[in-house]
Amino acid sequence: MTAQREQPPRAIRLGVRNLSSIPGVHLESGPFLIPEEDVWALRLRLSIAKESDFVPSETRWILLIDPSYPAGRIRLYPCIEGGITHTFPHQDRNVPAAGTHSSWRLGKPCLDSPSQRLGRIAGGPEPIGDAERRLWWHVARCISWLEAAVEHQLMVPGEPFEVPQYSTEPVDGSLRIVHDEGPDTWRAWSERVGDWGEVRLGILAEDGKTIIVEEFIDARGNRIRQCRRGLTASEKPWVGYWWLWPAPVVLLPWRYPDTWGDLRRIGKRLGVDVDRFIYWLARRCAGEKPVVLLLGYPIPRRWHEDPVEVHWQAILAPEVPGKIEPMKGFRANARGIRERLRRDIFSGSRRLAYLRTENWHPDRLQARGRIHEQLRGQRIAVIGVGALGSCVAELLVRGGVEDVLLIDRDVLEAGNLVRHTLTVGEIGRNKAEAVAERLRAASPMADVRGHPGPLPIGTKLQELLEPFQVVLDCTGDDLVLQSLAEAWWPVPRLFLSTSTGFAAHRLFIFVVNACTFPWEDFREQVRPWLDAEKRRWTEAGETLEGAGCWSPLFPARNDDIWLAAVTALKFIESAVARGVEPGLHVFEQLDGPATGFRPLERGGQP
Repeated sequence: MTAQREQPPRAIRLGVRNLSSIPGVHLESGPFLIPEEDVWALRLRLSIAKESDFVPSETRWILLIDPSYPAGRIRLYPCIEGGITHTFPHQDRNVPAAGTHSSWRLGKPCLDSPSQRLGRIAGGPEPIGDAERRLWWHVARCISWLEAAVEHQLMVPGEPFEVPQYSTEPVDGSLRIVHDEGPDTWRAWSERVGDWGEVRLGILAEDGKTIIVEEFIDARGNRIRQCRRGLTASEKPWVGYWWLWPAPVVLLPWRYPDTWGDLRRIGKRLGVDVDRFIYWLARRCAGEKPVVLLLGYPIPRRWHEDPVEVHWQAILAPEVPGKIEPMKGFRANARGIRERLRRDIFSGSRRLAYLRTENWHPDRLQARGRIHEQLRGQRIAVIGVGALGSCVAELLVRGGVEDVLLIDRDVLEAGNLVRHTLTVGEIGRNKAEAVAERLRAASPMADVRGHPGPLPIGTKLQELLEPFQVVLDCTGDDLVLQSLAEAWWPVPRLFLSTSTGFAAHRLFIFVVNACTFPWEDFREQVRPWLDAEKRRWTEAGETLEGAGCWSPLFPARNDDIWLAAVTALKFIESAVARGVEPGLHVFEQLDGPATGFRPLERGGQP
């Protein structure tokens, strides 16, 4: 709904009136409406006691206020005339706005929540909902931000490091370049600052729009490191290039370069010979297109600390002809070619063509929630990816387990959809392969494979499961467990067998760390519980799928299966990370409005 009133709402008038109490604030206008933005605006002049090469003592700003004030957004932008022109940390890229907003720049300082790491600037939380204080809080915080910028205090030790925004919009927003750098890969790069080389690039098969960095090669052809992803991203990778700088590739105070001329100016400040690299690159990529170049530099976790990883930003290099003609006025020699590259193909005015670049290291992909690191590091084989198995496998992979084998001979049927993670599009497909494909799409850096046949026996079973430290049975099938009991591995592994009782009201988990599965112990401990489950099934009556179907179905709601899967995951996590008592563990659903499973006393009877 667009604000139509000529006068601003009373709450905005109240907030504006209080701004005059802030030292250094001068109102240059009253609130006025910008209809195309549906916001109220106010022009301000802010004064501070000091100045620097990048911040004058007096600057002009425009304050944008949502009509729903004291709710809604509040934004402060520097004006084109009299505003700050540089970009600082904790600020959006400070370039002129376009079109009807051409009177201000886009360099909005990061003042509002959730940027609580800047709480030291005009401290305290944002007073959302307080008409008298909220505008005051933003403007006072902007003055403190300017004072910190003058004193070079926007990059304080101990606060999280941040990289600048892109210099421009990506040249192709539908594509992304993906790498997986983190603290665990820094060792491969710590001695290579200032070097360059090749990267092997491929299309991630799951979406067709993600270009994944598969392998880094140095200029002498030696492999530096591979992407952690276990599966090859493409059958025919193509070549790109990397270039590792010694420090952030930024124009001071904190802006990405726009042009190759900007890059040369940064190189001069950091002691990097940009034209030397361009000459090497041109000889390598002449006649190729497109050419992806990764510009990288070491970054710390917090400002002014030691670097812990490499930050990469991808660009498209200018097209270099197969035969480089010397620059006009120069001889056909190396100097003539260098001048052609410097003055023409990579001229100072040529803009850098940025590509969307993302880091898919597990620390980032799983930052919103992950399981215990000891479980994440296990190689896990899941036997049976039906209702329970598909849910447990999904929880494992989304939680950060990177190496999973799924084993199931069955295909998905329409009746499975009520409590399975797959959908109608996978009907008729093998469950193991279809679930593996789904989980690779959910966790693209994980190595999830499907084994579509029956569980092998004998030496073939031993070979199949040899690489896995955890073997998880989700079939509840005696034949599967007997096969595991007939095989033997020289190194013990964690065996778990999970199954649900009638209507998934009980969950059974048998666990043991051994060289083979102890079938006889399992059968002895589970027999009385199975007898009780059979009685419950008989009392409830059989569930048939339809006319002509004489095989009774196992009844269980989807939500109950998920509850069981979550309980199983937490049990597996405890078993791997802390250890649990071997043998059978039985869990029972809570009655009433409470949800979840409670463990029954060990050694008890049904």
